[in-house]
Amino acid sequence: MTIRTVQEVVEVVDCETVIEDAKKVLLQEQSLDGSWLHGCEMGVMPDAQTAIFLYLLGQQDTAWTDGLLIRVLGMQRADGSFGSYENAKGDLSTTVECYYALMLYEAWNNYTDEMQRAEQFIMRNGGVRACRNLTKVLLAIGGEITWADLPAPSLYAWLFTTFSPVNLYDVVTFTRLHIASMVILADVQYVSPFSPKPMLQHLHSLQSKKRRKRRRHQYVPKWLITNCIQFLFSQREQDGTLAGYHSSTFLFLCSLSALGYPSSHPAIIQPIRALRKNFGFPFGDLNYHQQTCDAHVWNTALAVRVLRRVDVPENHPALQTAFCYLQKKQHVDSWDAFRRSLRNAGGWGFSSNNTCHPDTDDTVACLEALAASRASKSDSWQIGVQWLLQRQNRDGGWSAFDQNCDNKWMEYIPANDMKRAMSDPSTADITGSVIEFFLSHNILRESDKRIQRALRWLYHAQEQDGSWYGRWGTTYLYGTWCAVRALSAAGESGEKEHLQRAKRWLLHVQLQDGGFGESCASDELGRYDSLLIGQPSQTAWGLDTALSLYKAETNAIEKEKLAHICHHSAAWLKKHQHKGTWVETLPTGSAFPGALHIRYHIYPKVWPLYALSHYRDTF
Repeated sequence: MTIRTVQEVVEVVDCETVIEDAKKVLLQEQSLDGSWLHGCEMGVMPDAQTAIFLYLLGQQDTAWTDGLLIRVLGMQRADGSFGSYENAKGDLSTTVECYYALMLYEAWNNYTDEMQRAEQFIMRNGGVRACRNLTKVLLAIGGEITWADLPAPSLYAWLFTTFSPVNLYDVVTFTRLHIASMVILADVQYVSPFSPKPMLQHLHSLQSKKRRKRRRHQYVPKWLITNCIQFLFSQREQDGTLAGYHSSTFLFLCSLSALGYPSSHPAIIQPIRALRKNFGFPFGDLNYHQQTCDAHVWNTALAVRVLRRVDVPENHPALQTAFCYLQKKQHVDSWDAFRRSLRNAGGWGFSSNNTCHPDTDDTVACLEALAASRASKSDSWQIGVQWLLQRQNRDGGWSAFDQNCDNKWMEYIPANDMKRAMSDPSTADITGSVIEFFLSHNILRESDKRIQRALRWLYHAQEQDGSWYGRWGTTYLYGTWCAVRALSAAGESGEKEHLQRAKRWLLHVQLQDGGFGESCASDELGRYDSLLIGQPSQTAWGLDTALSLYKAETNAIEKEKLAHICHHSAAWLKKHQHKGTWVETLPTGSAFPGALHIRYHIYPKVWPLYALSHYRDTF
């Protein structure tokens, strides 16, 4: 990456027209209920999984499954594999799931060469028994492998006991919602009555056949199954789903089938109807995609925040309907309810159907969106702020879903093969966003002990190269953006070593044309990996980071360097806008490193607009 010298002057960019065009597009795409319905796309894996689950649950909906299979076929690579996102290397588990889905529905019939390439890829990478556990659960339900190929359900018993040093709530929300169903299914050794004869026997490697040992069915106490059932029913949303997530919900429905519920039972039909609403989405391509959940609350909060940033007045009809939408989605509406249930009351969730699983990031975003109208919505605002204040972790930071859920050793238990899927530690992106929110709205002062603890955590979390790791966005650009904004809100001077190191890193990673672009591979590698081509959302994060550093800088020469970064990035964003929006096809968010990355369709419509308005106001 080459940075131009300071002497190569880049003039201030006139971006007023670009801002106005982008603002119009964003306003036009609001739905009638006040929300923004842009897609939350997570690659081909949920498409294949949904098709498989529907088949094994005996649910026939050809309009749904035909669309899913069309997309699956269209996402295969030349080497026969399927990956977690565009340009990612082939992934064994994803490839097996796609292959299996197409086999179940006999969709390979006219694609013999493509099928053979998929088979070759699977065998080169160890066969079906080398897949992740979630994939193997699917295969076991389908009768393709035995439950002996999966961890014994008794291994999970310690999570449900009162005398264990850790329990189920020490596992992050999105994982514990899967565990209880997996225990039930493994205990019953459930095989779907709708599964065909085994069709993947030719994809078992010779080595796995030789190593395979038959495991006796271990005794599982009745209390464990009872606790699992009670837990699952307690976690249902109003529409019957588990937190709105498709994989946890489908596993729950399979466990109900294993317990004798017929496929026509309302407890199965209701959540399937809810999940079908996440098939396809407006304002984007790939209309056959199965979203793992919708992002309507998150989208709406971001859109409102940006529209306020570009001077859309509070009394504008679009904002008024958005305020009402967000207020309705808060998980409590009174102080009495807040006092009764401190664990969940007061926050917001990610999805429109999420009613009992709030998270930190969405709560911050919604409070930011409602900040302008907080006087008229004082109860809602105060309850949300109090919920957020109580969520600080022991180490001083904030995490996404759960408080003090940081038992890192649990990531290494044999049953976990999804890397960072068991704990929910403090992260720089979440902590930075919370710090900035509290300080910018004068909720806490910089001298407050809670802010000082959070700042100390943030200082300690900085990487050696000057960046910060962002858990929920891609990746070091996102984390650094959130951290620098927090330090700027805290009044940090540009002379401080933490900001100096961040500035040097940002200068190093900016592309020659002024853009910023980071690969999702950063999440897997544990270091910054450049795309070598700019992305609108990431260029916006880079520009906004440079603007915060520019305001904090006191040295004239260094300030000029930062001004150059800002002008160059603003020029890149102006050049790449088309009809009021920007095009972005790669993911800019993360769910599971190496397995599930998120392409937010609203990101290129909000973050460039936000950064350019900040740039306009600065220069």
